[in-house]
Amino acid sequence: MKTSVGQIKAGLLGLMVLCSASSCSLLGIGKKDNISAATGEEYATKKDLLGYRPYDDKELPNPPGMVFIQGGRTILGSFEQDLYGSRDNIERTVTVNSFFMDETEVTNSNWKEYVWFQYNPQPLSLPKNVSILDPNDDDNQNLSNPPQAWIPDYTGPTHSKSNPQNYEDIIPDDDVWASDFSFNDVYSENYYSNPGFNKYPVVGVSWRQVVDYCKWRTDFVNLKLIFEMDYDDLPAEFLEEFLVKDQTTGEYQLAIGGQPIGTVNAAGQGQVIEIADFDEFQQEVVEYINLPQNRRRFIERGIYLPDFRLPNEAEWEYAAKATVGTVYLDENEEYGRIYPWDGRGVRNPYGKKRGELLANFKRGRGDYAGIAGNVNNDASVIPEPVGNREPNDFNLFNMAGNVSEWVFDTYRPLSFGDFDDLNPVRKDGTSDPETNYGWQTVRTRDSVAANQSLEYRSLINDRAKVYKGGSWKDVAYWMAPGTRRYLDLDKATNTIGFRCAMISIGTQQLDQSNGIVGKVFGGRK
Repeated sequence: MKTSVGQIKAGLLGLMVLCSASSCSLLGIGKKDNISAATGEEYATKKDLLGYRPYDDKELPNPPGMVFIQGGRTILGSFEQDLYGSRDNIERTVTVNSFFMDETEVTNSNWKEYVWFQYNPQPLSLPKNVSILDPNDDDNQNLSNPPQAWIPDYTGPTHSKSNPQNYEDIIPDDDVWASDFSFNDVYSENYYSNPGFNKYPVVGVSWRQVVDYCKWRTDFVNLKLIFEMDYDDLPAEFLEEFLVKDQTTGEYQLAIGGQPIGTVNAAGQGQVIEIADFDEFQQEVVEYINLPQNRRRFIERGIYLPDFRLPNEAEWEYAAKATVGTVYLDENEEYGRIYPWDGRGVRNPYGKKRGELLANFKRGRGDYAGIAGNVNNDASVIPEPVGNREPNDFNLFNMAGNVSEWVFDTYRPLSFGDFDDLNPVRKDGTSDPETNYGWQTVRTRDSVAANQSLEYRSLINDRAKVYKGGSWKDVAYWMAPGTRRYLDLDKATNTIGFRCAMISIGTQQLDQSNGIVGKVFGGRK
């Protein structure tokens, strides 16, 4: 019996439909997402009075300035010769989960923004009937009760309620450039302050200052996110405290403790707030959302980004090596990497940029930039603007050279022997206390040593924090991601900066390149 071409086509079409249906079933596509698989109950929406709402329709935006780092198995440790004989980063296999990391080092401009908002309120999306009085508007000065001028007092403490600090405590230490035997003092006045250096990595910041910056960034971005939401999606407890409805117009008004702030005009004409009151309002909101029980309510609704923070050492090293570019489909690595780029050397071996240095580092004793006029002279005697060199395979810039970077971990020379092999980190001196290194541990904020009678001391204690990567002032050896050094958490230098990281929620973004897999399965918007 002969089979017609039409029958063959029909059969193939049916097979494709069957396979498609099976695939959809396996992938969970086509099922009703609004029905509970446990109870069969239909999920509630914001219009329903009763029922459970999972809020899984909420998709957090990518954190600003960050790129997605797909996690996986890697070999941590130094591939270079151990020139110092420290043996403090022996090779071992671990797995690092997916996370986000800043595309570049945090810049002077970023830090200036942080300092500015320590004394000034941030702009927010406000209810349409709410306005902020401009004290510089001549029309407002003609009012019977004109608004007070807004002049931040930089001689006083910052406006944070829970962590007020003085101005000199939050700006970078300019003295890191000063020396009795060099003319680098000129950078003390210019490197941070001069707008010409805005795109350069911030230096002169201690580990503790950096942690405070990360906390501010978390509060700033989440406050912005919350006030861009549909207010009806916010927790009822938050609305009762800070956003109350006008009984006449039904419009929302800003409040503290349920009481509207500023001046509420009669007949529903709106709410007018002075800048000082608006600043107070924001600080009250920040304190509220940072309380654990309140924070959880926002997290459960999918409208609160996780903390910006320092990457831990394993994350930083994994992101710097970026061996995703050396792996075949069968998970075999083609080769390891000494530096965050392809090849064994420090110069570009490819194309028109062949011979150009791939990082800003010290080429030898007294040689920071090479001879003037040479095509291979990198022309960077000090740190250079971020993003000037080629990124690595995770699209991260300056993961070697330019400035070294603080990470979260407390330093111990043999930490690798204590770590878990999944998301390893050393948070403190657990299992390897300060007393092993000649320090008497006391229970204070930083567990500083207090016994002055000890004959033996070392620089290793619970205040010692790790920094990674080579800087503009280091030779090539320190650019290997596996090398590690440490410094007291309150010290700062002109060679150490930082970048932030954040955990990745879920596994929605499956493809690092945002290619076909990412398009089919969807990524974070």
